[in-house]
Amino acid sequence: MAGAAPEGRALSPNDEAELVRRAARGDLAAFAALVREHEAALRRFTRRLAGDHGDDIAQDALLAAWRALGQWRAEGSFAAWLRTIATRRFLDRRRADAGRTRLSPLDTVGDDCCHPDVEQRLAIDRALATLGPRERAAALLVFGEGHSHSEAAAMLGLPLGTLKSLVARARVALIPLLEGAQP
Repeated sequence: MAGAAPEGRALSPNDEAELVRRAARGDLAAFAALVREHEAALRRFTRRLAGDHGDDIAQDALLAAWRALGQWRAEGSFAAWLRTIATRRFLDRRRADAGRTRLSPLDTVGDDCCHPDVEQRLAIDRALATLGPRERAAALLVFGEGHSHSEAAAMLGLPLGTLKSLVARARVALIPLLEGAQP
């Protein structure tokens, strides 16, 4: 196996599976290669999901992944498995913090302000921040990450009908907020 792919190229599924197998046996270099491959995308996802707490959630998810590597099934995407862990960590934290803090619409603004569609991205992030944590997670997984309803339901540990309801509520809430943000 060649190890990590060159910059800008994703690992092949076989290489990734081999890295996971090695990491599950305690190979820190293999896990480091997985982190290099997935950390940036995971942090972007968790920042949109949890605002200022996104980096903490990503860090928690990576640590949890390290501890649970033997539970990853190679038929699924490792990146999706990481997002599942991160989303569940986020929801656990929100339940623990219930009522103590409210996510500010500006808390979800990421660090990629040089993106050409920055105004649209900021509008989307502000709109997402108005949703409850479960609706936000469902909307990000389905609309932002492109997962099917079935995949998102499995990732969140929810019945399919519940996930569809969350996505529908998110869509109803987001449309009026985003109507003026279209290019």
